Amino acid sequence: MYSKFKLVTVPLADIFLDERNPRIVLQERLDTQEAIVKYLFEYEDLDDFIRKITKDGKNPGAERPYIIKTNSTFTVIEGNTRIAAYKLLCGLLTPPKDSLFQIPMISDDLKKSLIDVDCTLAPNRESLLPVMANAHFGQGDKSKWGYLGSRKVVYDEWKSGKTIGQLSRVFARTESQIRDLIIEYSVYLHAINLDLTEGEKSALLNPSVEFNPPIRFLQTSGHKDRVGIKFDTANLAVVFDSPTSRDKFKHLIKKLVINPSRGLGATASYDDVFQDYKACSPADNINPAQNAPPLPHRSKSSEASTPAISEEGKTTPPRGTSSPGRRNLFNYNATKNNALIAHLMKEAREINCSKFPAASTALLRTIVEAILRHIIDESNLNQAGTKLDLETSINICLGKGAALSADDRKILKLFKDSHLDYLNLGAHGNVIPNLLRLSAARDCIEMFVKRNT
Repeated sequence: MYSKFKLVTVPLADIFLDERNPRIVLQERLDTQEAIVKYLFEYEDLDDFIRKITKDGKNPGAERPYIIKTNSTFTVIEGNTRIAAYKLLCGLLTPPKDSLFQIPMISDDLKKSLIDVDCTLAPNRESLLPVMANAHFGQGDKSKWGYLGSRKVVYDEWKSGKTIGQLSRVFARTESQIRDLIIEYSVYLHAINLDLTEGEKSALLNPSVEFNPPIRFLQTSGHKDRVGIKFDTANLAVVFDSPTSRDKFKHLIKKLVINPSRGLGATASYDDVFQDYKACSPADNINPAQNAPPLPHRSKSSEASTPAISEEGKTTPPRGTSSPGRRNLFNYNATKNNALIAHLMKEAREINCSKFPAASTALLRTIVEAILRHIIDESNLNQAGTKLDLETSINICLGKGAALSADDRKILKLFKDSHLDYLNLGAHGNVIPNLLRLSAARDCIEMFVKRNT
């Protein structure tokens, strides 16, 4: 296994933090080194590690970081916190504003000892999975991946194409246990796609959220049946029997996770948890037919943005987005100084896509056009003042002059190839609006919209 691993010394400046670190359990990709550092400060006690190095110095006997080569640089797969601390102390990374005071001045001798790093170079990421799983697979100890992290890494590897047998060998768990871990993370994905307020969803999306209680509650004999949920371990799916079962699931998540009631927990009885349950109307629930959980975020935007086809033949939206039964178009405010975009995003929060798919399709098209034109104006890419249609605007923004990230360019390219015809036909009155097509187009472009409004 280790025959192709090499001991190397690499300049610290050539090592980059891993955006796929299993400790990062956000539903959005952290696409900058600074964003990863901010996350490590907030959720992984990076400040403690910095203080330890400042006090004790570099420990030559510490475990070497595991790295892989990425073009002409390296990515640290195991040892992200250590490398982040070294880079901050040496001034190679900028800390978040509220953490500036946590970065002390260090001696030249200490800085010299950190500037080159003894590492173990692995041939690829796949070869390191067993190493990482052996060291960190657990329930939540600080040295372990957290509850969600442990399940997310298994789920993501399964979604990437690995078989249950392969995952069983990699993570040293039985196939039955691997199936349970995938199902448990699927339950979490269903929870974050419930029709919740922004505050409630933020509580669920917090990486420190304790999601073990509702899982253990549902694993208690008889509880799944009374809620109306089935764990289909053969097809690795969470199945809701009816709109009422989703309604009950939402109540459960609120009681045990979002606003945990005092005295209630994983071992609470069904009657205790549901004594104040009041059924909502079916219209307030997500489409009960949408039983397949959303896909996990992938490292490539095109993979993350493409709807999958479930075994039942129904389109499943990407992970982190709402199902085709969604009530609104987008759920966040515009931050750019653009009155048109701000107004459109306000309408996007209020429009009912299920009830008005035609108007929602037109609104989505207008939002994308407004954002693209804002980008074009900021970069002065239409000096002649030519009237631009949606496709032309996309083509201009895909050109070299636009200040867009590689991820945003990939999203725009996929959006153009997969969804432009539907939006154009809808705008020109040549196609019947389709909620499923609208949801797919919206989910494809969401991260671009979120980063550029």
